[in-house]
Amino acid sequence: MTSICRKSKYILLLIIFFKIQIGWSQEEVLSLDQCQKEVQEFFPLMKGKELLSKSSDLNTENLKLAYLPKIYANGSLSYQSDVAGISFPGMNTPKAPKDRYSLNLDVEQLIYDGGKTHDRVEVEKKSSEVEIKNLEIQMYQLRERVNMAYFGILLVRKSKLVILDKQNTIVKRLQQLKSAVENGMVLPANLKIMESELLLIEQQVLELNAREESSFNVLSQLMGRSLSVNTKLEETEYDQLSVNGLESKDRPEYQWYLSRQSLLDAQKELLKKDRYPVVSAFGQMGYGNPGYNQLMDEFDTYYMLGAKISWNIFDWKSNRRKQKIIGIQKELLGTQELSFTQNQRINLGKESSEIRKFEILLEKDDAIIELQEDISRSSASQLDNGVITSSDYLEDLNKEIQAKLNKEYHTIQLQQSLAEFKRIKGI
Repeated sequence: MTSICRKSKYILLLIIFFKIQIGWSQEEVLSLDQCQKEVQEFFPLMKGKELLSKSSDLNTENLKLAYLPKIYANGSLSYQSDVAGISFPGMNTPKAPKDRYSLNLDVEQLIYDGGKTHDRVEVEKKSSEVEIKNLEIQMYQLRERVNMAYFGILLVRKSKLVILDKQNTIVKRLQQLKSAVENGMVLPANLKIMESELLLIEQQVLELNAREESSFNVLSQLMGRSLSVNTKLEETEYDQLSVNGLESKDRPEYQWYLSRQSLLDAQKELLKKDRYPVVSAFGQMGYGNPGYNQLMDEFDTYYMLGAKISWNIFDWKSNRRKQKIIGIQKELLGTQELSFTQNQRINLGKESSEIRKFEILLEKDDAIIELQEDISRSSASQLDNGVITSSDYLEDLNKEIQAKLNKEYHTIQLQQSLAEFKRIKGI
């Protein structure tokens, strides 16, 4: 029974081990949308939204304190060289003391301020909203950097595949050339030319590896986690219908313009209420010498209750000019939005032209590649028979490789242009 239990434990451990191994062996596959999502969620700027909200809440709470009574405690101790008094001949008249002591508690309560406190709270909320929208614009701008890094990696990988295919072709051709040289059909110099081309290919691969690593470093920094250069990336396919039309108001910049417009409206309303009177009640309770009766030289308690009004009746049209300034700022904001819309249309038109260009080029790429492959095969046969040199063959082979690289380049560029069109449009 004991041996059976031990065997069961071993089997269980083996199962767990193999499951872990399988989990480790599964390579991560990233899509462009996933990269964009992770950047928006984990980039340090994202924490700024929460901090701005907390700061705004604290400022709002402070502004609302205007509705609560204000309580002040104050005291004083003084001595003066002379005091007021009444003097009659033959009479002992009261006289204010030269040393004074007082300890007071003053209370002030707002009764009416024309809604200024309420509008100050609204201005604070809308100011915070403007700052948050501005932060969202900065976050959205990161999408372009993600696109560049992502498609840069795809382009490098496609290029490496084509170049490595060229390397395999040259290695095979080199083996055939060695046999031809041994048989005296081809000059030995042709071997050195082919070997030199292999070294150039190695340099190209090293350069492409460095570019791939650099792009992965950019993605890693943006996404907030380390990515392996072996991470697989999905090739993005977009529906052509998703990039039709040049009109769109989905960019965060438009939300910023709306919030900024709303803030200016709130500031104008607050300015209007600055002309309203402010009514408040006040009270004072104290203990000192003298009290309110200045001619009594003794400690006493005292208090006072009252109300006061404050009203700036004439401000030399300062408030009206401030309102006009806000009106000018709103007009300026409108022109900025129109300018942004125009630039957006220009950029969308440019990307739309790029999309059409790459679609047309891709239609011709396959035909060009087919022709270049035929030429390369013919050159290879001529090289084997000693009709042409290795340099002539490599010239034709490089044209074939360039044609294949062009196709891969046009494919990735089409995908990137479609992604950029969506980014510019805000979808």
